[in-house]
Amino acid sequence: VAASLNLIIGGAIAFGVGAAADRYGPRRVLALSGLLVGAGYLLASAISALWQFYLLLGFFLGVGMSGMYLVPTATVSRWFAEQRGLALGIVLAGLSLAYVTGGPLSAYLINTFGWRTAYLLMGGLVWSVAVPASLFMTNPQGTASSLAASHSLVPVGATFREALEDRRLWLLLVSWLLLGFALIMVTVHLVPYMTDQGVSLERASLALSIYGISSIAGRLAFGLAADRLGTRPTFWFCLVSQFLPLAAVLAGPPPLVLYFLIIGFGLGAAGSDTAVVKAASEVFGVRAIGAIIGALGLGWRCGAAIGPAAAGFLYDLTGSYSLPFGLASAGLLVSFACFTVGTSPLRS
Repeated sequence: VAASLNLIIGGAIAFGVGAAADRYGPRRVLALSGLLVGAGYLLASAISALWQFYLLLGFFLGVGMSGMYLVPTATVSRWFAEQRGLALGIVLAGLSLAYVTGGPLSAYLINTFGWRTAYLLMGGLVWSVAVPASLFMTNPQGTASSLAASHSLVPVGATFREALEDRRLWLLLVSWLLLGFALIMVTVHLVPYMTDQGVSLERASLALSIYGISSIAGRLAFGLAADRLGTRPTFWFCLVSQFLPLAAVLAGPPPLVLYFLIIGFGLGAAGSDTAVVKAASEVFGVRAIGAIIGALGLGWRCGAAIGPAAAGFLYDLTGSYSLPFGLASAGLLVSFACFTVGTSPLRS
């Protein structure tokens, strides 16, 4: 429940967070986000009731983390044009690196110091690293308001209102929603699925590390590919790289084969995620890119919140992961179609 609250609340306010970053620049917004996240972890060390857990880890961190993804990606989209895919891949690789290192680090801190001290240390880490780093971020040409006042440069692209009136925004939102639905469903239920196949918990947990490492490689490789080969072909290839392994999982392959399928899925998931962000700047420009990525991020977060819960419910109902993983595969096909239409030129 706390994780779903975190995702949905963060997505719901992302419009405003992105618009604030467009208007005032990324530095203030990202620094405030870091302060809120660090404070949330510090306060979580004193939790003594379930409602406090939901309030801090669900609502408070949801608000704080709403800017952690969209502000850096929007800023990088403004800074880079010719090699935007590679730049986004490098930045987003940081998220994948955190996926690989965050779990083991948290587990070590909990086992060594206890969970309350672990929250204190994690909060201090955010304040000592993320907040100072955010102070170095700036838009290449100043804020949208300063540009409008000076009349020296005009931001290129659609306004947020124009983007909202463009059906392509909503198609990209649905595409990213379905990607989030499949990705978080798989990562949350991957270990239980493998243990159902007779794999030990230790070997099953290794799959998450394999996914994280392949995700880092996918961010970099497909970010570069999007620059060289185009965003749409890269996205299509990445969708196939997710669909085929997920469909093959339904056949119950042996663990060694499953590890290779996870590599393919991780590469494709990271690449398609990067491609959506890059496509947003190509379709709508960078004038209101913060608010636009915030809107698209709401779709991803909703899918990410629904996917694991839906898979758990369907597993309890059927005793198998065939139906939820099958739905995720079908969702990827719909995502493919929505992205294709959503990145096409408008017909007059």
